[in-house]
Order: sequence, then structure tokens, then C-alpha cells
Amino acid sequence: MLTHCCLDPQDPYGEREVRVAFEWIADGLRLIAAFDDLQADILPDLVEAQCDDLRREIVTAVPGPETRPIRTAEARILQACEH
Repeated sequence: MLTHCCLDPQDPYGEREVRVAFEWIADGLRLIAAFDDLQADILPDLVEAQCDDLRREIVTAVPGPETRPIRTAEARILQACEH
């Protein structure tokens, strides 16, 4: 599980942040929780448009598994599989 600090979608002034727990899945990004400054999970209270805002913010800031650097051992395995 990864986390990233995002703007709180419930804060109209954009002054607060939430810590969003997420994971990369085959279809993209799955939100797990969004913790406010009191450590309360506000994710169940968000509408889909607010969740989409969080996803966009995370996708922009955190490289997904398809863009992360490949370690040397992984590169050797991939090369071996290609031949």
C-alpha cells in the first residue's frame, strides 16, 4: 500500500490535505483510504468526482508501475524472455 498527500477535496479553499492510501492495479489506481488531519477516513464520504480528483493528483505525482525504473535483475529476466 502506497500513500500520497493530496489536497482535501472537501476543502473549498484548498488549504487542507489528506493522506491517501492507494495501490496500483491492472486497470490503474485503486483508492483505499483518505485520512484527514484527525486520521479519520473520509473516502466513504466523497462523491465519485472528488475521488477522480484524488486519482488525477496521484497519477500526476506518483509514477505508476509501468513507468518505474526496471532493476538490473528484472531487465535480465525480461531480456531472457524475449529470446
